[in-house]
Amino acid sequence: MPTEATTTTGRETGNGGGAGAEKESTEKKQIEVEDVIEGKGHEAAGEERALLAKEIVRIGEEEKLKRLRWSVAVRYIMITVVSLISLLCYELGFHFDLIGILIAATIAFIFNLTSSLVYGSVYYPRFWPYIGIFLDMIVITLIVHATGGIESIFLPLYLLQLVGTNVHFSAIAAPLNLVFGGGMFVMVAVLEHNGILPHNSTGVMAEQLYLNELYFLGVTSTMIALMGISTYRSGYVVRSLQTVEVELLRANRELARLNKIYSKVNRRLKEIDQMKTEFISVASHQMRTPLSATKWVLKMIMDGDLGPLNQQQQEMLAKGYETNERMILLINDLLNVSRIEEGRFQYRFVHMSLDRVIESATQEMYNAIRKKDIKFDFKKPKVALPSVNIDPQKIRLVVQNLLDNAIKYTPSGGKVTLSLWKDENQVVCAIADSGVGIPAHQQSRLFSKFFRADNVIRMQTDGSGLGLFIVKNIIERHRGGVWFESTEGRGTTFFFSLPIRSSEYTGTEFENFIKSI
Repeated sequence: MPTEATTTTGRETGNGGGAGAEKESTEKKQIEVEDVIEGKGHEAAGEERALLAKEIVRIGEEEKLKRLRWSVAVRYIMITVVSLISLLCYELGFHFDLIGILIAATIAFIFNLTSSLVYGSVYYPRFWPYIGIFLDMIVITLIVHATGGIESIFLPLYLLQLVGTNVHFSAIAAPLNLVFGGGMFVMVAVLEHNGILPHNSTGVMAEQLYLNELYFLGVTSTMIALMGISTYRSGYVVRSLQTVEVELLRANRELARLNKIYSKVNRRLKEIDQMKTEFISVASHQMRTPLSATKWVLKMIMDGDLGPLNQQQQEMLAKGYETNERMILLINDLLNVSRIEEGRFQYRFVHMSLDRVIESATQEMYNAIRKKDIKFDFKKPKVALPSVNIDPQKIRLVVQNLLDNAIKYTPSGGKVTLSLWKDENQVVCAIADSGVGIPAHQQSRLFSKFFRADNVIRMQTDGSGLGLFIVKNIIERHRGGVWFESTEGRGTTFFFSLPIRSSEYTGTEFENFIKSI
């Protein structure tokens, strides 16, 4: 059973001047939307790029400052770890120079305390971090010298320092640190190898490896190579991540710009939609009065109050009366939709049996059923249904809309079945027909305003396409559900359910205000 919904187009709502003004207004709105989307031209684009560059610099400095503060914590950890390992190794028999390690740790600790104060500022320090990376290399070299030189277990500290430099500083800082740190390491190794600087033996190796030419050259060249590789690879990774950060920032700013545009457009569309709703409400009220007057005039003439009529006159007046009735129904639907959207669709809930309301609504549809020669079957529940909290007039409107669709889109000789039963904590009503069904590709739009399926438009041109939209809103306000099953060419079954135990509907703010008055 297709929905009764399609957009009504081509209606004249006024004279030619009104239509021209409406067209001109629409064109102006379209131009406004296009101007918003296109932006403000090259000058605005240049300002955007300048702001983006400043934003990138600001975020970059903030990120560097965070990393420097993090490096202070890491340096404390490294001081503690190196001191504990040195003490442990000393206890295990390593001949470490604990005085030299203590001096190096003290230098690093004092520098770290000072760094905590410097990095506590909101501004990015320009030169202090560079003092720190070179001082770290000096401290590492002192520790390496105190723990065995090229035999030291702390040689990997050079690699960690180079990786940290790449993370925290510019692309030029790491190569400079590589040259400085590598030079310090080679200088200590050469001075120890030549006896100029005393060698602190580890005490666990029988042979003094630092004097072995092959071992000396192997360890020295390997360390320099590893330091170079660590500098290059970590630098490459860090630069790649920075590029990604810049691209993400650029994309984020673009998304923010588009969101601002879409928000502006959305606000404008909401204003237009509100104006449309207000127009429909006002126009519907203005049209209903003359249509009602026309209805009663036609009724008086058809009843013979103004004199007898011949058969042809009766038929013509009956057609006019039916057309006028359809227009009144359309106006009522438009007014209902307007009230729903504005929150003015008032409800008066009572606790009663649903089958009484449904039976009353079906009795009003019997004339249309007999006229269409459709077999109608009302399957009443075998046991009494529990009462539900409903607005009888609104549920009557739901049943009438669904039955009207079933009758309208079921060919003569077809069948319409209405069933009612209890399912756990809810009462369910089903209205099934053997009509034209709903195309599968259009079923998702069934409860939209002004929508009608293609097959029913060809079958019957008149219809507002508002019935199912109203049905869905009424059932949802009753805290129920509405759904359907349909196969094109075989028919449709609509279901709606209402909860048996539900709290009293409190109404909208507008409804509560009216009740308080």
